[in-house]
Amino acid sequence: MSNHTHPRSMRHTPRISMSVIVLLCAVMLAIGMGLALLLIRPIPPTDLDSKTTASTMIVEDGVFDDRRAVTFRLTQSDASTLQMPQNGTLTSSTCTAGAALQSGTSMFAVDDHAVLSLHTNIPLYRQLAIGTQGNDVRSLHDALHDLGYAAPDTDTFSSDSIAAFNALAEKTGAPLITADNGWSLDPAQILWQPASAMTIRQCLVRVGAQVHAGDGIAQTAPIITNAIILRTSENADGQPAAGKRTVTIADKTFKIDDDVTQMNDPAFLNAIAASHEYQSMLSGSGSGVSALSSSSASSQQSAAADGSPIDVIYQWSLAEPRAVSIIPPSALTDVSSGKGCVTVDGKPQQVTIVASQLGRSMVSPQSGILEHVDVPADKTVSCR
Repeated sequence: MSNHTHPRSMRHTPRISMSVIVLLCAVMLAIGMGLALLLIRPIPPTDLDSKTTASTMIVEDGVFDDRRAVTFRLTQSDASTLQMPQNGTLTSSTCTAGAALQSGTSMFAVDDHAVLSLHTNIPLYRQLAIGTQGNDVRSLHDALHDLGYAAPDTDTFSSDSIAAFNALAEKTGAPLITADNGWSLDPAQILWQPASAMTIRQCLVRVGAQVHAGDGIAQTAPIITNAIILRTSENADGQPAAGKRTVTIADKTFKIDDDVTQMNDPAFLNAIAASHEYQSMLSGSGSGVSALSSSSASSQQSAAADGSPIDVIYQWSLAEPRAVSIIPPSALTDVSSGKGCVTVDGKPQQVTIVASQLGRSMVSPQSGILEHVDVPADKTVSCR
């Protein structure tokens, strides 16, 4: 009997195909990814979770000055002509169309002496000697004081008047008041400007020409005579907060009462005329027209040149900024007519809504102070 086993009787070991292995791996990978997603499922933000409960938020203190753009609609006069105050030969000139002529400077020279340009509320019409009194003297002192010189606060011409004038004249190269002219100021020394800042439209005399007192030497652009404040619907950012406001124009700050609708104070109008915003309006570029379309800017430029009303934009703010409490809008409920309601530990407290900016509400409590509020507010209670 043979000891060899027949090959057919041998036990076969089962074989797993490669495709089955790949399928099993894919199934295991899918199960693993599913478990991972369950473990790292994102938690919804508290403001989106319907199960979120009210919490307490500490109130932030702040200051509200309501800084915003304000538009002044300017009324202007007709163009004017500057008149030469003395006889002689025009020996130099920096006059060019579009140039700005500022009070206290010199644009022309006659017989090689600078002619001082000066804005006074009353044109100088007589010789001013020590002891002379009058509104013209007061006007001269005011003009010198506005330029930063130590002129007397009186209507009497004095040695202090001479010192202040000579300080300006020396700076500009204009003739001084000396013993040679009897320590007196001759009106022929001054080229009078109707405003402290003016824009040259046309130069009428060339260097080398003979000039006489009273000759027109340059034509200027229109002069600002009034400024209407556009407070409401004509402003893009709506009604400003009530209260006295301040605006800084040409480095000078002015206070404007809440009930004022227009400004015609010469100092205010002169500041506008000297400002970069207004000068930009004349040239059709810059911050004064930044909020306007190109067609509007062009029409504004034309209006500025022919004396029609024009709009110019500045920034103003409350003269006395207000202390406010800063809270999220979700802390407010029962909002109506600028009033609202917050809840503090579930108890209602009425507030005035001062402003809303960048997702934050600025409020002022009707009484007391706010240290913390419920977020979100409890809408089941009311301040009414």
